[in-house]
Amino acid sequence: MPFVLEYHDVIGSTNDRAKELAASGIQNICVAANGQTAGRGRKGRSFFSPSGSGLYLSAVLPPEDATLLTVRAAVCVAETIEEAIGERTEIKWVNDVLLHGKKIGGILAEGAFGPDGKPAYAVVGIGINVFRTAFPPELRDVAGDLESLTGLRPDKKALLDRLLAGLDDRTRTPEAVLACYRERSMVIGKTVTVLRGTECFRAQALSVDESGGLWVDRSGERILLSSGEVSVRPENRTAEQERGGKDL
Repeated sequence: MPFVLEYHDVIGSTNDRAKELAASGIQNICVAANGQTAGRGRKGRSFFSPSGSGLYLSAVLPPEDATLLTVRAAVCVAETIEEAIGERTEIKWVNDVLLHGKKIGGILAEGAFGPDGKPAYAVVGIGINVFRTAFPPELRDVAGDLESLTGLRPDKKALLDRLLAGLDDRTRTPEAVLACYRERSMVIGKTVTVLRGTECFRAQALSVDESGGLWVDRSGERILLSSGEVSVRPENRTAEQERGGKDL
């Protein structure tokens, strides 16, 4: 079912607004904005989303779509960008989309359970850095935007339409989605820094399993990560430096 679009020039958080609508029983609606003043990333970080430079949206999906939601959204973002610019993107587990080694898109999936313990709704928030952006100092080494990296100025409305069509696509099997995700993985086969709770350790990324979890090998011990973060940055960075305080 096509999404109904609720558009804002500036909003606090598209995810917060989408969750309000979802809690009232509304599904298949997308909240999009030209800018956010209180955008959120994973782990409670702020999400850098200045007016006019990016595409920020949150889609309310049926609860049955919660399975592999972040994986599906990452594939959708990657394919949407590739169609617009004609270049290949990469996905860093679990929710970052990169171009030329720079993060250009992020995803935040949230949901709620009903009194029966079953999923009541699912919300997926997506942010893409589209136009030339003056990133704050702490993001300049890791963040990028499509215009600066490619010299192109993709049409944000076309990007939005393609994203929503992808999120609404029910024809792809979970296996097909996972295959696309694995094909674009930038961590499989690499040594990564794993941040899991208070832990910070080095491991070899092995594969993404059927639930979207990441298998890693830590000195011969196979570990399945279902949450946390991984980084391919140098080992001498501290856990605090890896966590940072701002997302994008």
